[in-house]
Amino acid sequence: MAARIFELRAKRAKLTKEANEALDRAQKAAEAEGRDLTEAELAAQDDFDARLEALDREIKIEERKADRARMYGSADPEDHTPPLPGAGPQPQVHVGENRVEKDPRKGFASHRDFLMACMKNSEARAADEVDERLRHVAVRADDGMPGIAFMLPEAFTPRSLLAAAGSDEHGVYADPYGGYAVPTAIVPGVRQIGADPDPTAGRTQPVPMEAPSVDILARVDKNHSTSVSGGLTVGRRAETSSINSSRMEIERITLKAAGLFGLAYETEELLTDSPISFVTLIASGFRDQFGAKIFWEKLHGSGAGEFLGVLNSPAKIQVAKQAGQQAGTITAINVIEMEARAWGNPIWLANHTTKPQLRQLALIMDNGYAGGVVSLYQPSLQAGMPDMLLGKPIFYTEHLPAKGEEGDIILVDWSQYLEGLYQPLQSAESVHVRFLNHERAFKFWLRNAGAPWWRSPLTPHKGDTLSPIVTLAERK
Repeated sequence: MAARIFELRAKRAKLTKEANEALDRAQKAAEAEGRDLTEAELAAQDDFDARLEALDREIKIEERKADRARMYGSADPEDHTPPLPGAGPQPQVHVGENRVEKDPRKGFASHRDFLMACMKNSEARAADEVDERLRHVAVRADDGMPGIAFMLPEAFTPRSLLAAAGSDEHGVYADPYGGYAVPTAIVPGVRQIGADPDPTAGRTQPVPMEAPSVDILARVDKNHSTSVSGGLTVGRRAETSSINSSRMEIERITLKAAGLFGLAYETEELLTDSPISFVTLIASGFRDQFGAKIFWEKLHGSGAGEFLGVLNSPAKIQVAKQAGQQAGTITAINVIEMEARAWGNPIWLANHTTKPQLRQLALIMDNGYAGGVVSLYQPSLQAGMPDMLLGKPIFYTEHLPAKGEEGDIILVDWSQYLEGLYQPLQSAESVHVRFLNHERAFKFWLRNAGAPWWRSPLTPHKGDTLSPIVTLAERK
């Protein structure tokens, strides 16, 4: 049975690897072609999942057989088919006594094996899913309440605690007087909050990267005083007069992928003894950290070996504060002037500390006949939907400066931000890096690039400059 279980687990590991490799190939192809996964690619993954579920069921059946064989001997405890009538004398089979009750380990290999069985039992939905070994360490509650408690097998209980068993002087109300003997369990899963979500996800302009460095051509058309097409002009002429020629200017924007890395060490003892999978916990933590770091670079990045953030973009427009404006305040005129300088279809981002003031922004209207108050801020009436400021969505994030500093509230059209992914998030582990320390190394990395493609604000034919990136000046 053990050989069969080993064979099935090896088969499942191989199938899992094939499924992940197929998904990686499909995702890379989709990213390169600027599309979502096709129905055929999704159906292939569903087929992998179905095959994996079938293997899981088969492994579970074999493990159940192995448990019964270990507890009751090699004979099947359920094989008690009565002889057929007239079949004559049947051979007598003598089964030895069930010695599991005398086993100090109760069939468990270690205290960790016992704890894992208790955790799986708490998730069991049917009687046949209960680990048979637990039936020999089960103690029904004697307080009138339903339920079963599982006591740590004798082989894993310290002798000092066994010596105290049976004394009416001891109880579970104090650790030194019996409480230490009560086993504890860990609830599956780890509570976490993560970072603020990235509201720019799905709003930036994706750029396929088939090489570590890619060039994008752009028209130099940010000065509309004489031409809106990067230098081309048109004009009328008198008959027989020559036509004035013009030329269009273009520029090259370069995205260079840079590596972003994460590294963590865990002791082999912790990886072996802990009922919680630290490998999964580390992978989940790094996914959150990579996302938060990339979002931070979109806002603050210097452009040197990392993203160029909007707050460091040469195309940024900074709206001045009002004369005599108090420190740390945001006024209705501030946001109206910011919106007037914004180009495209932007969204608001602000630090959480600005929310109390922003929710109170309003204008007092007086047309000579009747007055009123017009709120500039509209709270969302539906869960999961953003609030609105001047008719545009507003999102709050911990990654912007606190109230009163430049950047505490910004207005950005993220469709003008280029984001390229050359190498998606990957991981590897090694036992050799810190072999003498008996630790395992876990490495995660990706290679990507990002920057606004505007290199200057837009000078319109008439009026103030415009930009897809607008901030409010410092108020201190």
